[in-house]
Formats: sequence, C-alpha cells, structure tokens
Amino acid sequence: MKNGKKLMQPTSTKLTLKESVLSALAFFALYDSPLHLQRIRELLNQSATLEEVQHILSKLVEDNKIFQAGNLYSLKPWQASDYRDRQIEISKKWQKIDSYYKWLAVLPFVRLVSVINSLSLGTADADSDIDFFVVTKNRRLYFVRSVIIVLFRLLGVYKTRERIKDKFCFGFFVTQNNLNLESLQIKPADPYLDFWLASMRPVVGGQQYWELMQQNSWLRAKFPNFEPINRHATLKKTNIFLRTISLILEILLYIPAELAEPWLRRIHITHTFKLAENHAVTSTTVANATMLKLHAHDVRAQVANAHKDLLQSFR
Repeated sequence: MKNGKKLMQPTSTKLTLKESVLSALAFFALYDSPLHLQRIRELLNQSATLEEVQHILSKLVEDNKIFQAGNLYSLKPWQASDYRDRQIEISKKWQKIDSYYKWLAVLPFVRLVSVINSLSLGTADADSDIDFFVVTKNRRLYFVRSVIIVLFRLLGVYKTRERIKDKFCFGFFVTQNNLNLESLQIKPADPYLDFWLASMRPVVGGQQYWELMQQNSWLRAKFPNFEPINRHATLKKTNIFLRTISLILEILLYIPAELAEPWLRRIHITHTFKLAENHAVTSTTVANATMLKLHAHDVRAQVANAHKDLLQSFR
C-alpha cells in the first residue's frame, strides 16, 4: 500500500465517489473490521449503485490501495481467523439478546430498544459488553431506567464496573420528544456519531425506530444510500402476548410512575454528576429530563482525527 499526499477533508465535506468509499473503509479500518459491498454502499456520502461501487472497489484493489478477501474489503489487511472469531462472538451476543428478548419487550413505557456501539458496528470482541439505546415515553425516562436497573440486576446481566463481558449496558436514554440527535455532533466532523447512528440495530419498537430516523433526516443527507429498513433484521415479530403485558403494566403503573418520575429524576441526575468521571475533560455526559447519555470518556474527537489521518495517508 502506498502513502501519499493529503487527499481527504473531514467526513462532513462532499467527496468524490472514490474518496467516499475510502472514507467508509477508513472508519472501520480503525477497528480492524472489513466491510461487505452492500454495507460500503450504504455508508457513502453520495448516491451510487452497487455496480458503481463495485467498479471503484475493483480499481482500488487493482491499484493496491485496498485489500480484498472474498466479498470483504478494507484499507488494512486482516486475519481471516480473527475475523471469524469476532463473528462467532458477535453471534453469541445476539443469541444472548434473543434469550432476554421477552424481558426487553415487556418493559413498560419503553418505545424503542436498539443495540448500539461495538455490537451494532460489528466490531465487538469476546470482552465487549452489549450496549443499548432506549427511547421512553415522555416523562418516564428515569422511572424506566430504575426498572431496568432493578430487573436486569436481578437477572444477573446488568453491567457493573467489575462485570463487563457480555453484560447489558443501558447508557443512553431519550424521550419521544427528544429524538433528534444532531446537536450531539462534535465539530468540524463526527464520523463516529454518523456511523454509529447508521449502524443502530432495533430490537423492540420498529415504528419508533422509523420515527427516530425521520427525526434525524440529517443522517440521510450524509448517507443517501442508507435505508433504515435494512436495519430491521434484528427486530422480532410483534408478540401480542408480550405487548399486552407491557400495556397492562403501563396502565397499572401510570400513577406510581407519574408520581415517582420527578423524584427519581433528581436522584439519578444528582448521582450521575456526583461521579468524578462525569466531570473529566473527556466527559460529554448529559443528564436532564429528556436525555441521559453516560459518556465519561468520549473518544469521538480522537476517532475523528484518526479517521482523517488515515485518509490522508492514502492516495
């Protein structure tokens, strides 16, 4: 592979098709993760057919700019055994989610549960936890979080500081009236948030996931080939029995939740900002009435710089 002069601007800048292909590959190369043709097309910042993307990839391979093995492509070579092992671990984590699906589906006042971070990006390994993004009914965020903490601790799968591997981490909550995440972007470019949102995998709440994508139309401007429906493979078929239980719980808990939410909100927010980690310079933690985003060590700026530097090293 050849090094060259500066080629790319930050991800937010309009790129040529070739540069756009390299941009997608570069982000996942930071995690030693190759991509399939279809996924590369979804993550381009301009419209293109599969044939056009395939032509660019073939030319890049021919020019020794990228690596190919079967239907996988990357800016960096990768070990087939490592990739296979990672896919096995990813499959195991999805199986674990499946085994606890009924508990996720009956959670009252929950409108969407999506898998995020390393598992949804396809970069998880054996030691990774399982991260979730949760959309709740308005004025129910902290009641829901309290229920989740108690329930999944009792089930023995809630992530703690000591227990991380394969544990469930619920670190990002928003309410239905706060679905637009554009304000969370860092400037001048935030490739992690862009690829993170485009990789989210809904588990419960397909209709709310669609609304989330509608509220974040800026993502489609970045990735015009991205189709939210392609993320629906992880959604379970509607289970009427489980949804009925959830509805009954919402009816029974309506008044207790209404009374408890302000009190629980104060407790959770106070506790969140008592933790020194959430006052560190690396922290972008948010805790208010409509969002709880626990992010004590935000590496997005470093990722953006590493992404830009990697692109600049290729021609």
